[in-house]
Amino acid sequence: MEIKKINYKEIHNQVNYIQKIFDESNITINQQSYLFTLLKNTLANFSDSNTPFEVFNALYTNRIYSALLNLEGFENKDKYLKDLLNGTLDFMEVTQSHSKNILFELEVAGSLRKIFKDTYLDEPDIVVPFENGNVGIACKKIISESNFEKQLSKGVKQIKDNNFIFGIVAINIDNLLPEKTILNTDTVNQASDILHEENMKFINKYSSKFFKYLKDNRIISVLVVSSTIVDIKNEKPRFNNITQSTLWTIQDLGEEHKEKIEKFKLLASSVI
Repeated sequence: MEIKKINYKEIHNQVNYIQKIFDESNITINQQSYLFTLLKNTLANFSDSNTPFEVFNALYTNRIYSALLNLEGFENKDKYLKDLLNGTLDFMEVTQSHSKNILFELEVAGSLRKIFKDTYLDEPDIVVPFENGNVGIACKKIISESNFEKQLSKGVKQIKDNNFIFGIVAINIDNLLPEKTILNTDTVNQASDILHEENMKFINKYSSKFFKYLKDNRIISVLVVSSTIVDIKNEKPRFNNITQSTLWTIQDLGEEHKEKIEKFKLLASSVI
């Protein structure tokens, strides 16, 4: 579980950083875009005495800023910056958006780098280097359960087409959480438990689909990720970004696959 508390004094610096990284690449943030409006409103309105709505803008800004940090020093960052402008980044809207898909890739890469510092962005989406065989990670942000199986199949195919023996499909289920709502809890642990339960409900529902690919050693695990805003009554500040990751695999993996998955256990809150 990861919870990001916003620091009121840092939000304006984060807005400036986002604007700067686009400027340095000579990429214009279109004035009609969601990102332009978000940054403008956050810079103009965010302070220590905000309404929840204005706090949410700051939390969205913080989430985008944190993801963009993963492009530091990356030679192909211009492509990702342009992709982030291809669609909406409004986290409260359940809409198909290429930019949200790219943001998810950057967020997963950021989580992986905390454990595997040499992680880099490349096909299938993310690569974690190992001496005895790299792990390829395909990221899929699903819009609804109706398109899930197709996305899972595409992720496995991406891994195979890029010649990875070891692969993980990372699945974001933010859009399956209640739309335009936030978590209301008394503690951080309670919020974590709620999101973990959502992840496990999804995993249990589709375990037979995952099992098919795991049994054939086409992947070593699936990673289910959910992120939202949480209102924690006993915390200061009350409103925060929270992400819960759940890693799931089976016992009957090949020995080499088992060895790899052991190294990923620190990434997630739960390994089944």
